[in-house]
Amino acid sequence: MMEMYFHFRIEEPILFREWKPQNVTAYVFTCIGIYLIAFALEVLKFGRMKLVVKQEANLETKPVDCCCSTEEEGIWNIPETRPLKPEHISLAPFTRESILAKSHIASSILSFVQNFVEYSLMLVAMTYNWPIFWSLLAGHATAYFFLGPFMTVEESEVVGTCCS
Repeated sequence: MMEMYFHFRIEEPILFREWKPQNVTAYVFTCIGIYLIAFALEVLKFGRMKLVVKQEANLETKPVDCCCSTEEEGIWNIPETRPLKPEHISLAPFTRESILAKSHIASSILSFVQNFVEYSLMLVAMTYNWPIFWSLLAGHATAYFFLGPFMTVEESEVVGTCCS
């Protein structure tokens, strides 16, 4: 049975039964590997965020003719042009072309990879191995330190995250 408290044991399975460092050197390389995976996840999220922002910029709002009043009111019957959607919601037409667009397929694949890595890192954190946990946090923090200035808060919320 797995203990549910933080520990420093070296010979513990990390994510798979086969991934079990046998000595301090393997343990250090495991920590470095977890650091790099967490760093790569933040880079992936940044790239996916830029892709989503680019997709949203390509969506154009179409003008809608809307009458401000009825025919009886005469001069107040002026067509008005306004966006179809509020500014914070992006809507793409649900068509075969939009689903099979290269950018949508790429975004879907990146979303799958991002979720897979996030859940895998969550399971690694749940091993309660203190140095591995800190390696994971350091990877996220270092990547955000370098990539954070290139994004706004709204952009970073675009790709969301489940557990990291």
